[in-house]
Amino acid sequence: MVSIEKILCPVDFFPASDRAVDYAIALARNYDARLILLHVVTPAVPSSYELPLNLGDVTTTLVEAARAQLAVVAKRAESKKVPVQIIVRVGDVDLEVRDMAKDKVVDLVVMGSHGRRGFEKWFLGSHTERLLRRLPIPLIVVGDGAAGKKAPPSVRNILVLTDFSAGTPEAVRYAFSLGQECQARITLMHVLNDVDVNIGGKQRDPLIKGIRLRLESLVPDEARDWCNVSTRVEMGVPYRTILDTLKGKFDLLVMNVHGKSMLDRALLGSTAERVVRGAGIPVLVIPPVIGKKRKGRPSKKAA
Repeated sequence: MVSIEKILCPVDFFPASDRAVDYAIALARNYDARLILLHVVTPAVPSSYELPLNLGDVTTTLVEAARAQLAVVAKRAESKKVPVQIIVRVGDVDLEVRDMAKDKVVDLVVMGSHGRRGFEKWFLGSHTERLLRRLPIPLIVVGDGAAGKKAPPSVRNILVLTDFSAGTPEAVRYAFSLGQECQARITLMHVLNDVDVNIGGKQRDPLIKGIRLRLESLVPDEARDWCNVSTRVEMGVPYRTILDTLKGKFDLLVMNVHGKSMLDRALLGSTAERVVRGAGIPVLVIPPVIGKKRKGRPSKKAA
């Protein structure tokens, strides 16, 4: 099982960020973790107009205002007896979040994702999506949907997605750690892309049976003593099938991003990015590199 000792929560004072703070507080309280609230002020850009504007004074004012707002947010954590630290930095949001996670040896980042509608939401560009590709530690993305209100320890149903690529053992380990903390039901699912798999019934049934056995093999031996575990094998376009499966049935989605290079992760259109944008519930994304850089510490509250 894993332990979470430091949680980083970037804050931009928008509603999705506010929900992410509440989620991070609940997690920190459940894991006896320290919470770091970070706001990044983007430096003011000089205007082409010749106006008597002191950019240094503007940045200083923004930093002071952000620090005051963060202090108000921090009181919510303090009221729950969660140790909290507030930090304001000036710079590029993505870079500052990654640097802070490294400098503070953070175990988990919890971040809000601004809701977008229709055609617009399928385009990349947000800070959350860029961090999804670049952050080398687990990231929980909390959207603006009402379904995202349940946070540990009140999570009751967890869906774990896997394509059996590198990072799968870490995703399963995190899912069962959270499942044990919350006494949640866990479902492991693999989606066969019906475009790639065009086979008849006689071949399809043994294939599905083999995949189900692989899913079963991922379940820790002791987990069935305290957890209701099930497996699912579905066929279809992966991200559409996943989003259809999620509707109204799960409180948390856990998935590993492909075990590819950082360059590959930066490409557009991955299943992970589409699922994160459309999930409607918090998504815990596990990068494959954490298995090489971090060892799981014993969970403080493991049963």
